[in-house]
Amino acid sequence: MDTHARTPRDARVLDDAAPTLIAVSEEADAAHLEGRAIIVRIPKADDGTGLDITSLLRELRERDVRGMFLEGGPTLAASFVSAGLVDRVIAYIAPALLGRGKSALQGGTIDTIGDTLRCELVDVARSGPDVRLVARSRGRTR
Repeated sequence: MDTHARTPRDARVLDDAAPTLIAVSEEADAAHLEGRAIIVRIPKADDGTGLDITSLLRELRERDVRGMFLEGGPTLAASFVSAGLVDRVIAYIAPALLGRGKSALQGGTIDTIGDTLRCELVDVARSGPDVRLVARSRGRTR
């Protein structure tokens, strides 16, 4: 998902390792991505901040996509969590401290402890110096 088609033409995700589909807004200039990726035009969400998730999922279903690995920033994550579309979370924790940065979710509808998305921890493993946590969603608290 790249609302404004900001993916650089030489981005690693556009190499020949696998086909890449990039969803952009209907008005985004994606000319630099033509021939490098499958470009899908999606209407913007009602709030105008990103793409309409329902339209994206409809488009993916028409292409026989039944599951996806969502990797992105906190705004994208929050939109899928808020829509109740996350069934598993994979999180990495590094033995490092950083005083600034974004939280895991930015925006969305989880504002209080009562809104929490509860998860069941199903796997813990080391990944180099980091720890990988895999959790299955149990649904929102309220």
